[in-house]
Amino acid sequence: MPMDKACSVEQSDVVISAPGDWELAGSLYTDALNEPLPNQPVVMISSAAGVPRWFYANFAGYLVQAGCAAVVTYDYRGIAGSAGDRSRWPTLHMKDWALLDFPAVCSWMRARYPDHHLIGVGHSYGGQALGLSGVADRFARFATVATMSGYWADLDEPRSVWLRTQVFGRLAVKLMGYVPKAVSPGEAMPGTIFVNWADWIRKPDYFFSDPDLPEVSRFSDVTLPYLSIGLSDDPWGTHKAVTSFMDHYDQADLRQIWLQPTHSGEIGHLGFFRKRHEATHWPVIRDFVICGTFPDMGSG
Repeated sequence: MPMDKACSVEQSDVVISAPGDWELAGSLYTDALNEPLPNQPVVMISSAAGVPRWFYANFAGYLVQAGCAAVVTYDYRGIAGSAGDRSRWPTLHMKDWALLDFPAVCSWMRARYPDHHLIGVGHSYGGQALGLSGVADRFARFATVATMSGYWADLDEPRSVWLRTQVFGRLAVKLMGYVPKAVSPGEAMPGTIFVNWADWIRKPDYFFSDPDLPEVSRFSDVTLPYLSIGLSDDPWGTHKAVTSFMDHYDQADLRQIWLQPTHSGEIGHLGFFRKRHEATHWPVIRDFVICGTFPDMGSG
C-alpha cells in the first residue's frame, strides 16, 4: 500500500546520546518531498546482534515509501558506527543494548516525533530487547523477525553453534579481547559482550535465569500487539527456539506466523531484510506497521 503521492527517501546520519556517556550512530530515513502527517507512524528498527544499521537501509526506505513519516536505524554500543573507544570495551555487557541503547533511541524518536505513533521492528536480538527494556508501553505495536532463544541444543546446527561460540569465540576473546567478523554473528564484537551471549547460549532457558538480569520480569509487562515472524529455513530460529522465547511475552497480543522461501530465494536468519524479498515478504510487516493489521495467514 504505497503512498499515492511522490516520495523521495532522504537518509541523514544522526547521533543519539545514551547513558554511560555513549554516542550511538543512527540513520534517519524521511520523505524529502512531503511534510509528515500526524496519522503517519514512525518506526524504530533494532538490529540483530552485531549486525550494522546499514543492513536495514533498503527496508527502512521501503517503509518510508509505504507511508511512514520516519524510520530510524542505529548501531548498538561497541558495534560498527557506535564502536566508540575500544579501551572502554571491557566495561560493556550485552544487556546494555536492551537496557541503555534501546530506551535511548526510543526516547529520541518520541521526542522528535511526539504526535506520531511509534512502531518497533526488531530483528533477532532486537526483538529480545523489547522485553528487557522497560519501555514497551511507548510503542503502539511491535514486529519481530527471527527472534528466538539462542539455546544451542534447540538450533538446527547445534554442533556448529557450539564450536563457534564456546570454542572459537571464547578463544578469540582470550587472545584478542574481542571477536573479529569471522567469528562474530555480524561486525567485530567486544569480548565481554560476546562472552555474555555465549553464556546465555549454554542455558536451556537462555538469559531468563541469569542472576545479573532481573529485568526479565519486565516481559510480562508487554501488552501491546506483537507480530512474531519465523522463517522456515532459519537454522537459528527453529520452531522450538522461537516459540519457547515467545512464551515469555505471555501478556502481549501475540501472533506468530511462519514464512516459507518463495521464488525470491532462501531467507535464513539474516535474509529477510535483503532487497530481493521486497515484493514477496516485506508487505507482511508493512501492513502491520502502517495499518496495525495482523497477517491473514497460518500461525505457527
